Amino acid sequence: MDSVRFLPFVGDHYYSSCYGVRILVLGESHYGDPEDYAPDFTQNVIKDYAFQPGFRFFTMTTKLLRRTIDEPTTEERRDAWQHVAFYNYVQEFVGNAGRIRPTAVMWRDAAGALKEVVAELRPDVVLVLGYQMWDHLPELPVTWACVKHPCGGMSYDEAIPEFNRAIAEALSLAG
Repeated sequence: MDSVRFLPFVGDHYYSSCYGVRILVLGESHYGDPEDYAPDFTQNVIKDYAFQPGFRFFTMTTKLLRRTIDEPTTEERRDAWQHVAFYNYVQEFVGNAGRIRPTAVMWRDAAGALKEVVAELRPDVVLVLGYQMWDHLPELPVTWACVKHPCGGMSYDEAIPEFNRAIAEALSLAG
């Protein structure tokens, strides 16, 4: 994966997931300083923040992955992430704090890397976390699900059915 700077997190059960299809969760971008860069940055973010309570983005995404609004235990959090892969679309830090938007060049440069990740991981469903990213995504041979950003007004009443729809569609294409 030549143009992939932040390697995706791939859960232990990604290839035999509880969904019956492979799910790639697509976030938008990372925040940090240039000296924070490391190829395993995304993998460490998941291990450091997704498996424990206290981080709104990851708590909301975990509930979506579990398809329930019940508060997950630490074990349920860890298990939910073991059945998916996670990748951030933009392949450079957009800034050192939240709410900074990617530049037009960052959006443009991200498409090739995502194509490489999809070719490598072969997801059946790409779950896009954020409508603003949607217009920048390349055409890919996957089933798409797109929901509002977890920290930008995502509603479980809309997001869970959209996720379920994509899984059902991918299952019907596979079967």
